[in-house]
Amino acid sequence: MVACAVLVAACSNGPETQPRPLALDRVISDGRLPWTDRLLPPQIPTVVPPGPPGADLPSADAGLSVSGDRVGLYGGSLDRVLCDRERLVADLESDPIKVEAWSGVLDVDDVRSYVRTLTPVLLRADTRVTNHGYSGQRATSFQAVLEAGTIVLIDDHGTPRVRCARGSPLSDPRASSEPAATEDAWPGYDAERLLLVQPAQQPMTQVTVVDLMTGGLAAVPIGAGPQQAADRPGAPPPMPPLDRRPRRLRPWHNSSHSRSRRHPSRDRRPPRRPSHHRRPHRPHPRRNHRRPRRFPWPHHHRRRRRSRSRSPGCRRW
Repeated sequence: MVACAVLVAACSNGPETQPRPLALDRVISDGRLPWTDRLLPPQIPTVVPPGPPGADLPSADAGLSVSGDRVGLYGGSLDRVLCDRERLVADLESDPIKVEAWSGVLDVDDVRSYVRTLTPVLLRADTRVTNHGYSGQRATSFQAVLEAGTIVLIDDHGTPRVRCARGSPLSDPRASSEPAATEDAWPGYDAERLLLVQPAQQPMTQVTVVDLMTGGLAAVPIGAGPQQAADRPGAPPPMPPLDRRPRRLRPWHNSSHSRSRRHPSRDRRPPRRPSHHRRPHRPHPRRNHRRPRRFPWPHHHRRRRRSRSRSPGCRRW
């Protein structure tokens, strides 16, 4: 009896594997049992680009199981923010129990390093996944269909691993015994045209997506986002840092001098001679040879009267 109780308790702590009806997650919905706050930007692209020739999705006759490295399987952009990966890590690390449950679903050790290797893309078709919610401090799994236009994070094998709406971890889909409810279906939903993404045989260094801005094909490095847009070929090199060191003043520069505010190259006046090197006064030949007094003309030509208060020999000029 004790062994059975321990076994039941151990099974209750893991993710739920009981079959549930197929859940339909729309683009604008937050999903069931969210893990984090909303990680999407205020304005997100919801229109799926058709793509250029050669980027068509497989048809029902050719089989809907595709490899993650297929050209044009996803939409993406290096110029627009699709998912806030830093906030995803911050919200998970704020709760040790939550981050342990999240990492247990994807079987990773370092959540921060793992999230940085994921690439934000946009689904171009309705895709089957195994979604996970968070309730009662544990992860619960259920089979779901993500609507075309949903933003997810893919790994280096091209498989969806995180739904960016509320940080829900994703894994490979499993067979569902119960079909989805038809009242929750969106226009254009077809249960016979659901994509099943299989991991690529070799790890990828870049994924070829349909550009959300131009509609053409673009190569996005794995783990890159708008913050790493400068690493693209053809981008201009970064500008060198500014030299903010103070300029060295010349020895003759004196800040107290009146000419110090002027530029040295603009001051062309010769230095003033000392007083003992000045030229002697030379009077004009047609004027009075006496030195001009401090009185202006014609007072210096007028003879002053003698002072009666002094001796006759003393004159006052």
